[in-house]
Amino acid sequence: MAFLQAKPLCVFYGNSSHKIGAGHIMRLFALAQAAKAYFQILFIYKTCPDALLDKLKEEGFSTRILSSPLAFNELSSFSASVIFIDDYDLTSDEWHTLEQLKLFKVKLDDGLDCSKYFVDLVINPAPNANLDSYAKRFPSSQFCLGPKYTYLRKEFSICSFKPLNERKNILITLGGTDSKSLAYPLSKSLLSRLPGTTIQLLLGKQHQDQLNLEQLQQQYSNFSLIYNPASVASIMVEAGLAISAAGGTLGELASMGVPTIALITVDNQTPALESPLNNTWYFAIDLRSACTSEVKCKRTFSLLDKVSEEATNLWHDICKRENMSEQARQLIDSKGCQRIIQKLLIGLKTEQEQQ
Repeated sequence: MAFLQAKPLCVFYGNSSHKIGAGHIMRLFALAQAAKAYFQILFIYKTCPDALLDKLKEEGFSTRILSSPLAFNELSSFSASVIFIDDYDLTSDEWHTLEQLKLFKVKLDDGLDCSKYFVDLVINPAPNANLDSYAKRFPSSQFCLGPKYTYLRKEFSICSFKPLNERKNILITLGGTDSKSLAYPLSKSLLSRLPGTTIQLLLGKQHQDQLNLEQLQQQYSNFSLIYNPASVASIMVEAGLAISAAGGTLGELASMGVPTIALITVDNQTPALESPLNNTWYFAIDLRSACTSEVKCKRTFSLLDKVSEEATNLWHDICKRENMSEQARQLIDSKGCQRIIQKLLIGLKTEQEQQ
C-alpha cells in the first residue's frame, strides 16, 4: 500500500502590534494561502494580537510564539524547508542566525535599507524596485520585483468587478492600528464637506476613538463603521473613492480599481510617496508630521483639511476617477502570490538538483 508523502513545512515569520500594524502578517497570510497547496504552513512570531492569530487559525494555519531574540536552535527545531521573513526590526545578529539556517530563505523587502543579506529569493512589488540595485544588495538571490508580484489574498481573485459609475461609497481605511488616530477627525471633516454621500470606515477592531466614532455614526445616517468583514474585497469593489493608509492596502485597492488618496503616516510608507505611480491611480499626501495625541494640533487639522478638499474635488470629477480606476486595473491582477510561489518552487527544485 502506497502512502502519500507529507508536504514539506513552510514557515512564515512576521509580527504585528499597535506600533507596526497588521500589514506584515496580512501579506504573509496572502502568500500562505497560495503556498498551502504545496506546503504545511506554520506562522511564527514574537508579538501578534489574538484577533490576527484567530484569523490564521481559521484558515487552518498553525502558529507558534518565539523567544526574543531569534535563536538558531529554536528555528532549526521546526525542520522547515522554507522560511519567509518579514521584519524591519531584526538585528544584525538575528539576521546572522537566519542566514545560518539550512533552508530556502525568502525576504519580503520594501527597499528601506541598503544592507546586504544572503537569502534565496527577494520580493518587492513596488513599481520602482530596481533590479540592478537589488543585485548589489543580494548577490546570490533570485527576485520577484514589480507590481505583478503584489500580495493579494484569495478573496480578491473571486470578487466580481463593478463599474466605477455604479459605486456610490467613499471608503476610509487606515490600517490595522491608525497610529495617528486620524479616523475620527477625517471622517468628521468628510461628512461636513460631502453631505448625503455614503462614507464607510473600515476597522480591524475597536478603535481608540471608538466612542466618538459611534456617536458620529448615530449622528449621520450616511456614515457606517465596518469591522473585520468576511471579505474586504467586497467592500472595496463598492467604493468609488478610497482614502487609505499607504501600505499593502494600496495593492488591494488597485486590484479592485479604486481611485485612492494614499496617506503617508509612517516612514516605511514613503515608497508610495516616491513611486512613479504617485499621481496616476492614486495621490499621496504626507501626514507623518500629524500629531498622535487625542488633542490634535493646528497642523494636523490643516493636513486633514487638505485631504478632505482633495477627496471632495475628486469625488465630483467622475471622468478623472474613471481614468484612475482603469490605470489601477491595468497595473495589478490577482495572481501575484501564485507567481511568487511558482518562483519559489523552481528555486527549491534547482537547489535540490545541485545538492
